[in-house]
Amino acid sequence: MAVRGNHVMRGIVCALLGGVLWGFSGTCAQLLMTTYEVPALWITCIRMLIAGGLFLLATAVKDWGRLVAVFRDWRSLISIAAFALFGVLLTQVSYLLVIGYTDAGTGTMLEQIGLVFIMLYVCLRTRRLPRLREAAGLVLALIGMVAISTQGNIGSLAIPAEGLAWGLVAALALAFYTLMPAHVLKKWGSLVVTGLAMTFGGVAATLFVRPWTIPVHVEAGMVAAMAAIIVVGTLGAYMLYLQGIADAGPVKASLLCCVEPVSAMVISAVWLGTPVTVFDIIGCALILGMVFLVTQREEDALPSSESAHEKESEPPVFLGPAAVLGYYSSRVAGREDYPTAMRLLDEGHDAFKKLGIAEGRKKYPSPRRLMHSIKNGTTHIIEDRNGVPIGMYAVSFSPDAQYEKPFAGTWLTSKEFGEAEYAVLHWVNVAADARRSGVGRFILDDAERLARKRGRASLRADIYPENEPMRALLEKYGYSERGSIVVRDYFGREKRRIAFEKLL
Repeated sequence: MAVRGNHVMRGIVCALLGGVLWGFSGTCAQLLMTTYEVPALWITCIRMLIAGGLFLLATAVKDWGRLVAVFRDWRSLISIAAFALFGVLLTQVSYLLVIGYTDAGTGTMLEQIGLVFIMLYVCLRTRRLPRLREAAGLVLALIGMVAISTQGNIGSLAIPAEGLAWGLVAALALAFYTLMPAHVLKKWGSLVVTGLAMTFGGVAATLFVRPWTIPVHVEAGMVAAMAAIIVVGTLGAYMLYLQGIADAGPVKASLLCCVEPVSAMVISAVWLGTPVTVFDIIGCALILGMVFLVTQREEDALPSSESAHEKESEPPVFLGPAAVLGYYSSRVAGREDYPTAMRLLDEGHDAFKKLGIAEGRKKYPSPRRLMHSIKNGTTHIIEDRNGVPIGMYAVSFSPDAQYEKPFAGTWLTSKEFGEAEYAVLHWVNVAADARRSGVGRFILDDAERLARKRGRASLRADIYPENEPMRALLEKYGYSERGSIVVRDYFGREKRRIAFEKLL
């Protein structure tokens, strides 16, 4: 399992670097406002316009079709525009203003209080009281905020009142930033939504602020700091964080990114000479303690039996960016889902027919095989936010006899000590009215998550040669064609399949 281990370590390193670079971005903003006297609103306009353009450029290169398709979904565009104003723009403006009144470390610390707002929102929405660890996190956050803002003298503020006020606005904006775009992020992906939101927000801010009317003295140091904020502290940090999520998982990546406020405080102190007091350190430690308490996920132990259902734990209150909050959900199919699964499979057979795929009279999988898979807990149902089944797939962890035979190609993994290093993806089906909405991508992500959880080094799949839509989806998300296999039925009839595999 060395390959998987290396990926996790790469994810940890990337998530840590992403957090450090976000902290570095705050220090660059502090430098621009204090040394070069650049207004926060000017920085906001330029940063969002250029960064938004870079994100959209990256999206166009990676997935031009998705970028074009989002403009045909006016509901998503309205959601992205609202997110741009009340999430991205408000976050950027309030964060820079609190840094202007205080410093990068203090501003980043105060922004983290937004996790408490998220926790309280979730408690209200689910009509429950905060759990013990959440209540303890709330207490730590309040004490930490008091320690930083009063420096131990409870009767007076040690930072400007405007700085504390904008810090609370930044915390509230962080909650909006996290919770507002959950649905569109799952539907269209983080690159598309982030690029459009930054562009929309940058255009709105530019029309209101009119940065060309603000006198700014342009010099080499100022340009270098601005470029560092945009390229290193925004685009670079974001890409590293996405890689951290992909390799180490969203929970671990979000916790590792808690290094951001610490790095902002350290970089600001070392580079700009910003004084750090004992109360700053105490407040920092208390707020970090709050982050770990509020975001801590309670893991369920996996059953020892290979065929037992994998019970997923309740989603944590906060998983990092809104990209990992669910638009679709996946659950293990039960016996009562058999009719739904058969209906989805029938829709898949109809789609094959339209593609010119001749399956013959005996369709795959057979009802008996499907029921066996449901009984073993390997079939999964995908639901939308209203609980309506819109897709299904199966993932198995036992060696596939067809893959163990010699075939025209080479696998990326092999068997060791009699146990397969790979998992197998089967029966990917999406309801006809839910296609082209990101469900296929969600299924691939979910199957990969399960395979990683079971310690598999790769995920394999095989498709009909004529199934071009599935081929395109697999290739788009990192699967490579490994060769072809021949499947024989009970009557000796042969069907050729194209085999794919992806390292996890």
